[in-house]
Amino acid sequence: MLFDFIANLSIFFIILLFAGLCPTAVASDLDHFPDVTFKVFSDFINGNFSSKISLATVLTVLFTLTSNSELLNLHARQQNPQNPTEINQVVTGWMNALSRALKEQLNKDSKRLFRQSERQHYETDERVINAIGIKLDALSKLLSLNPFQNGQLQQKLKPVDDSAIQPVHVICPQSMECETEFCAGHSLNQHTRERDIPRVTLIKGLKSFKNVHVLSGKCSKCNTIYYADHESSVQSQGSRKRTKFYLNSAKLLKVGQSIWVDQIFSGAVVNAVYSFHASTSAFSEFWSNSFSTAISRRQVHHTFVQETIRNVAQASNTGLELLDGLPIDEVTKHAFNQLGENGIIRSAENHFCSECTHDYKPTADRITGDDPAALVGVDENQNVPALNGPDADLATRDAAQARLDAENAMAVDQNSTLTTAAPVKLIVMDGIVMGPTVGHIF
Repeated sequence: MLFDFIANLSIFFIILLFAGLCPTAVASDLDHFPDVTFKVFSDFINGNFSSKISLATVLTVLFTLTSNSELLNLHARQQNPQNPTEINQVVTGWMNALSRALKEQLNKDSKRLFRQSERQHYETDERVINAIGIKLDALSKLLSLNPFQNGQLQQKLKPVDDSAIQPVHVICPQSMECETEFCAGHSLNQHTRERDIPRVTLIKGLKSFKNVHVLSGKCSKCNTIYYADHESSVQSQGSRKRTKFYLNSAKLLKVGQSIWVDQIFSGAVVNAVYSFHASTSAFSEFWSNSFSTAISRRQVHHTFVQETIRNVAQASNTGLELLDGLPIDEVTKHAFNQLGENGIIRSAENHFCSECTHDYKPTADRITGDDPAALVGVDENQNVPALNGPDADLATRDAAQARLDAENAMAVDQNSTLTTAAPVKLIVMDGIVMGPTVGHIF
């Protein structure tokens, strides 16, 4: 029985491993983006929509069709009856539902889906929806988003691969001109030489982009170098040391040699640590198993440090300036010296509530005669053997003395009518770290 349980448990973990490591979608599960010439597409738009239709509306219509392959399968199947009892429908209920959703999305711009001469024929909402459905049906066939040909099923439509239309991302400085007082808005030159332009991975939200170019700018007047997440300037004239000024408004952060992340990702790291008490290793494992781009524990740690530093500096309306090139541990140490305000938590200043503010209590409410070797939550209500060792008698004597002092202090407190101690606003306890107490049955 034990062997069978271990074998089943091993199989279970192997399944979990493959479920986490295998990508959820592969290239064979996707269809290519519609391969239609711009002229053919443009002629259709000019012939069926208003001449005043905006580019945004046209793209909304296009991506509405490419993003709903399952609905187009249902629509096409109903248009191509395979059984004697089925009826061929030009505009099905499926296409009408898509038309209604598109009309609600476009709102007032939906009238641009009709030419001026057509609008007078569509007075009711039902006719408008039906007319939009006819146009969407025609456009889907133009884009070859139709699984049937001559009434015969060719291949069921798959989700459309949009990698062919992904934008090109370039990481560059936010400032469009030099912001030092001496330069008075001098323009910035592209500083990175073509052969030295880094190609990195950029994580934006849940998507990652490969081979993203990273550029920097330089003021030819003061030699300040501008990056996407910081600025670098010479400490003094003739010195080779540079000062790094962290930007509180940075939208992207460099968290590794070839990894940049946006605020959505860095915010998710911080929220996971605070909300779920996730370690950097746990978040790294979660991300690497869930998405195509693997990220290391050190990169998660860099992300957490930089994002929290940015948040603290932004909240205190100050900027962090450090020596350029410091390792991340030194950055944390110097950041605390500059932003820590000697351990004062400004966000908790003038805050009082029943959970964090209590009257000062010099002793515990309950003092027991338990053995000093006992550990809370570890002994499982069992008798603890007496403490042994060279200093066992000292530990026992110290515990007895502490118990006597506490009892005397309680007696004094009960007889005293004066309260001289200030309320306690925060208590930090260093105790035992325990895992979840929920059991798992296999």
